[in-house]
This record gives sequence, structure tokens and C-alpha cells, in this order.
Amino acid sequence: MPTSRYLRCARFIALLLTYLAVYPIQAQETHKPIVPVGIFLGKIEEGTRIFTPIRLLPFEDPESEGHQFPNALQLYGTELDVLLWLGHQSGYELKATLMRYPREPSPSWPYKEFSQPDTTHLRDAPCIRRPAADAPLKGLRAVIFIDNEPVGFIVDTRTLTLEERGMKRATSMGLDITRAEFLQALDKTRKFIDSQTTAVVIFGQ
Repeated sequence: MPTSRYLRCARFIALLLTYLAVYPIQAQETHKPIVPVGIFLGKIEEGTRIFTPIRLLPFEDPESEGHQFPNALQLYGTELDVLLWLGHQSGYELKATLMRYPREPSPSWPYKEFSQPDTTHLRDAPCIRRPAADAPLKGLRAVIFIDNEPVGFIVDTRTLTLEERGMKRATSMGLDITRAEFLQALDKTRKFIDSQTTAVVIFGQ
């Protein structure tokens, strides 16, 4: 009998040590930063891109090349699901375009230092609709928060004049702002989700 208790105790200790060894790794994986991904839609103006997927990688990343809003040439992992779901909630059907622009999406995730969006509870996320006037940035159409972080967005400036955008000439992104200003606008949207950790905010109809 003592031998049996000893074996059970030894197994328990072994399981506990395994858990303690694995858990910090899992926690570290969970808390990796997120790279927001989104779409800028603009009307035909000189120097303006009319459809631009954006991935906000750090400036020093080779793919970013120091750009304020680096163009995403290919979607990875769950990014496609996030943008398709966000677009559908906002009245945009983006699948046909995203599936071929400019490369087909890949299920792989090449950014090991970042987490890809967790879309597990995406379909159950509440949709909070606000008037366009409440948007903290002209043209900001939708923002999705997952685990209380802005991970996806859509900016649509097609119906805005240069004057409404506070601009004198068109720019490639349709807005004359820095990445810091843009991220501040996304962060200001957080107040509309209250205590929800996963939710989408839609501005306008």
C-alpha cells in the first residue's frame, strides 16, 4: 500500500512539474503583441490607392521598410477571416478581392514575434453601431477589438471631399495622418465597447 501511495505521489509531482514547465511558454505565447491589419478604401484621385490592405508592422521590420502604412502584399493566418467578417458587418463584401489581391492568402503565420488574431469567438462578438459623426477619425468605418486590442479596421474616404478631410491635396492613403495619430484614433474607439473584450464598432450606415 505505501508503494502504491508513493507511485501516485510521484506521478502527481511529475504532472505538476510538466505543467509548471509548459505554462510559462503558453502564457508567453498568449501575450505576444498583435499587428493590426486593415483596409483603406479611397476614390480615384491623383496619387491615391483605391484599395489598400495595410499591416502595421514596426517601422524597422524589413517588410515595413519604414513606411507609416505599409502595404500588405499577402494576408496570413486568421487575417483574412478578420477582414471578411469585419467587412460583412460593415456592408462590404471583400472576399473576391482579398482572395486575389495581390496574392492568395496563406494559412501560415510568418511573424513569430507577434500573435495572430484569435477568431474563436468572433461570430458571437457584439456589433456596436454609432453615427459617423462619432468616429474619432474622418473616414473610419469599422474597428474590431479582440481581447480588448484593436486588430482590424476599415477606413473609407470615398465619400469625403478634401476639405472634409482637412487636406489641400490627395495622398496615397486618402488621409494626411501619421501612424501614431491613426493608432490614437483606434484607441479612442475603445470607449464604445465598454467592458467587452471582443466587439466590433461600426460608424455610419
